Amino acid sequence: MKNKELKIRKGGLAKAAPVDDPSWDPPIKGFYHLTAEEIEEWHEDKRAATREARAKGEDTFHINFDCAGEPVLAPRHCWQELNPDVVYEILRARCRVQCGYHMESGQVKILDTETGRELYCDRKDLVVVG
Repeated sequence: MKNKELKIRKGGLAKAAPVDDPSWDPPIKGFYHLTAEEIEEWHEDKRAATREARAKGEDTFHINFDCAGEPVLAPRHCWQELNPDVVYEILRARCRVQCGYHMESGQVKILDTETGRELYCDRKDLVVVG
């Protein structure tokens, strides 16, 4: 008789995998998509910073362009640290999702019960709970 290995399945429960050495390894993170209101708020903040710099007579190049001279694009996602003590509900076991301006494979869609956000993280970063 074989031991049944717990698999990541829709509707299941999972936790963030424990980090081997917290002083060395970064914490496990997931990302979520920004809403249209959050993106518009980013644009408003950028416009306000540009107006402030112009009022002071400063150069606005560093606000609107990066060090390579490329225009600064609006963020499309934001990162959130996963709490290793919280149990997350799996909403989708396998997905390929847009992260920023490119696609990420091998993702899991989970529900963060503390914030109510739907997060995406790597399958390898989760451990199935009972």
